[in-house]
Amino acid sequence: MVDVLVAAPLRLELHWEQGVLAETVLGWAGEGEKPVLLTEEARSVQACLVRYVAGEDVEWPSLPLAWDRVTPFRRRVLQALVTDVPAGAVTTYGDLAARAGSPDAARAVGGAMANNPWPLLIPCHRVLGGGGRLGGFSGAGLPMKRWLLDHEGCADKGARC
Repeated sequence: MVDVLVAAPLRLELHWEQGVLAETVLGWAGEGEKPVLLTEEARSVQACLVRYVAGEDVEWPSLPLAWDRVTPFRRRVLQALVTDVPAGAVTTYGDLAARAGSPDAARAVGGAMANNPWPLLIPCHRVLGGGGRLGGFSGAGLPMKRWLLDHEGCADKGARC
């Protein structure tokens, strides 16, 4: 089942499998696109998405994520990102590796970010390369990463766009 959340300019799909959130797909909303909310969880996330786009602080609801599809290392990295890097802040692959207990694993953190199944909800856009380089972004590409960082006020915190 797929919920489609829309708060222009963002579109976020929630892909559910057997009652857990398997992945989110982040993209740009089409002109005039409307949300399709099939679950109660989607209604909660939709309300947060609207507040996020409006520039308000948002605490995303706790959702049943398909953690069984993520390696233990990647889970540690993603959880460290959620708990240690709030909106308006950025970190580097190396710093996040250290926060997750593996200080020499910056490249592996890059892999975890590239394969983050839940972009935006788990904010991999806040992770930068050394020297503030954007690095990559699997959630709709670098223009989306730039938009998210600018929207959160991170451009003035070392993110070289």
